[in-house]
Amino acid sequence: MTFVFIQLAFRFFAYHCVMHHRNTIDILSFFYHRGMIISPDSITNHPAMKNVYLRAEDIDFELKTLPDRPEPSRILMSSPDFFNVSEAINKFMTNGAGNLNVVDREKAFQQWSNIRWHYESLGYTVSVLRSQDGLDDIVFSANQSFPFMDRKTGKPAVIMSNMRKEKRKPEVAYFHTWYRRHGYEVFYLKNCSFESNGDALWYPGKYLIISGFGSHEHHRTDLAALYQIAEIIDCPVVGIELTHPDFYHLNTTLAIIDHETCIAYKPGVGKEGHKILETFFKHIIDVDKSDAYDHFACNAFSLDGHTVLIQKTAKKTIKKLEAFGKHVIPVDTSEFIKSGGSVFCMKMKVY
Repeated sequence: MTFVFIQLAFRFFAYHCVMHHRNTIDILSFFYHRGMIISPDSITNHPAMKNVYLRAEDIDFELKTLPDRPEPSRILMSSPDFFNVSEAINKFMTNGAGNLNVVDREKAFQQWSNIRWHYESLGYTVSVLRSQDGLDDIVFSANQSFPFMDRKTGKPAVIMSNMRKEKRKPEVAYFHTWYRRHGYEVFYLKNCSFESNGDALWYPGKYLIISGFGSHEHHRTDLAALYQIAEIIDCPVVGIELTHPDFYHLNTTLAIIDHETCIAYKPGVGKEGHKILETFFKHIIDVDKSDAYDHFACNAFSLDGHTVLIQKTAKKTIKKLEAFGKHVIPVDTSEFIKSGGSVFCMKMKVY
């Protein structure tokens, strides 16, 4: 009798949490996906719960069954006029002595301009959002928004970030304004942190998202966010739990190159994360510790499945990509690595 009462009480609690997108969905999904509870029908029948996968063995769909996704053809960047390291919010922002890294702003602008030039020379239109004084990291334009083509309306839409760190929260409003001016429908998530393309990565050409999530202390996206974006976009979201404290975003430890290939630092994605990648990618190029930490190789950016921009000092990873026939463009992002970001962090593909 006591067991039945507990189950009924739990079902009521679970239903309330899911329906209202409370942070406690983290607790529910943690137990449910580990087989530690009997999930109530109200949860398992909820569209968002059905569309989120946290273990390789639970993935029950084939890529060919997913709707095709149109790739954006434009790039949004934010200028580095006020780029700086004034507070350490990740482990890469300090040197060996524990002091904040010092940015050479003139050199940073040259590096940023070179990357922009490469995009434009490859035929991409680049829109530039002006940076703002006091917003050191707004240059990392992958983090504030997650654009998508809404299949219901056939029009572009965007999910705005809820940034984890207080110093970065004000960045979102400037991107919100840009999207509104360009006709996007704008969505916000409730009661959770979400840092967009820092963690949520599109599988090439399909409505499928592979997203990192992790702890409040070390990582930037909550598990609850995955359920909400799955519901808004109406597509599967495969979650990779980040447990390594140094790799705060998924895009610091994984880069998707094409529909068969990705590069990953295995300790960063974890054992289960690696199993998930094996489900979708025929080729997983392993990145060694030096390239992952010192040269941000996993923050490479594949423009079209063939052309890859990557930090020029990631020599081992560059050779591996070239062995797979990729057109690798080495670029210098050494000033931005001082803040914990490289090529992928410095752009957003938009419609």
